[in-house]
Amino acid sequence: MTDTLLCRLDRALGALLRIFTMACMVGLTVLLALNIVNRAVGMFGMNWFDEVVTTAFAWMVFIGASALWRERDHFIITLVSDCLAGRRLEKLHQLLVALAGLLFAVVLLVYGYRFVSLTSATTPVLELPQSWAYACLPIAGLLMTLYATRDVWSVLRSMCVREPHGAPETLVR
Repeated sequence: MTDTLLCRLDRALGALLRIFTMACMVGLTVLLALNIVNRAVGMFGMNWFDEVVTTAFAWMVFIGASALWRERDHFIITLVSDCLAGRRLEKLHQLLVALAGLLFAVVLLVYGYRFVSLTSATTPVLELPQSWAYACLPIAGLLMTLYATRDVWSVLRSMCVREPHGAPETLVR
């Protein structure tokens, strides 16, 4: 397999998504621990706590979901695909699942963008635009759309290529 520029960029993006998600999780853990200590000791005010935690959690969830989508490690129910394994309808089922994923990602992208563009409020304490907190929606939607398009393309390509009898049929990573 050649190591193309696109493959290297994809790996770099995957690493960036994982690092960002882990940084959000570490940040949330530190903030929650700090809040617990502060409640017991009461050394300083943390009026901004809820705003930062809510924003960091949203970014962690949506960017983390994009990272999982990239790796195809998200939650999957395999009941139907297990029943169709080795049958004619298996590829059609894979295509329908990939198209449903693409539809979801496009809806998240479009409506996430609309939501962010219509949000003009600011946070009460820090007075930051709330659109910053919601910007994770269209960004995750865009990333998921790219990876869902890759998944649809992989299924379509595997439908056109005949596998030798008994060879495993897997999606290209």
